[in-house]
Amino acid sequence: MDGPALITGATSGLGRATAFELARRGHPLVLVVRDLDRGEATAREIREQHPGVVIEVRHGDLSDLTGVHVLADSLLVDGLLPRAVVCNAGLQVVDGVQRTGDGLEMTMATNVVGHVALLAPLLEHLRPGARIVTLGSETHRGGLRAFGFPAARWTGMRTLLDPPAEAPRSSNAGRVRYSTSKLACIALAYEIDRRWRDRGVRAVCFDPGLMPATGLAREYPPAVRAVYAALTPALVRMPGAGSVSESAGNLAWLAGDPAAEGLMGSYVSGRRARKSSPETYRDGIGAEIWETSLVAAGIDPVDA
Repeated sequence: MDGPALITGATSGLGRATAFELARRGHPLVLVVRDLDRGEATAREIREQHPGVVIEVRHGDLSDLTGVHVLADSLLVDGLLPRAVVCNAGLQVVDGVQRTGDGLEMTMATNVVGHVALLAPLLEHLRPGARIVTLGSETHRGGLRAFGFPAARWTGMRTLLDPPAEAPRSSNAGRVRYSTSKLACIALAYEIDRRWRDRGVRAVCFDPGLMPATGLAREYPPAVRAVYAALTPALVRMPGAGSVSESAGNLAWLAGDPAAEGLMGSYVSGRRARKSSPETYRDGIGAEIWETSLVAAGIDPVDA
């Protein structure tokens, strides 16, 4: 890998573990973090374990579009053109509809629009061989594969970014918004790969599986968190679940290993491609997500 691997949400959970794994493999890093102190502390720990690895720490809150624009501009000015971008940062809001400072629904804005706002200025400058990795989830399907998590409900990107005042505010509705954002992440990877593969820039979506140790239930009520914590040892042994370190190893491999090239343009679980839900392949959904996100981020789709 010639350029650095850029990881959003790099101070905790899967993002942090993937940063350590990429450093172990010798890749230079750009850690995009909301808290610079935590980011610098993470960078120090990585350097202690892997001396010689070059690490840049940059501030970036994916829910703040002005800040994302500043981040993207600074990367271009400093010549930090990533060889891989791991779009890991994300959140799940379960206590009603929350909005960003830009007025967008928080879950879709953070998990999808913020990453589009970061990627759009960079894509034109990335070298052939660069990879974009979005983070999907089997929650987009719902049902048994999603451990009972409610499936995505696609109502159109504009509506999802600006829900009507009467939109449901229950915790279940919040989980639906999360699973729908993951559907969007899958379709977004397909769209980026379709648009940019002729220039040698590829995209792929990774399903990390259920990782109880990442604090998936941290936004849930205390009673639910307690039950979830008690069940964690059993959950990690179920099919489709696993450890953070295992998922980080697979994600780092997908982002930087030449052997993963044949998986580009697909939805990957572990180190194998699998089909995502039919909705993710619907004609025009990827373009809708990409172009609506650009407009929401104040970027002219003609220029991207």
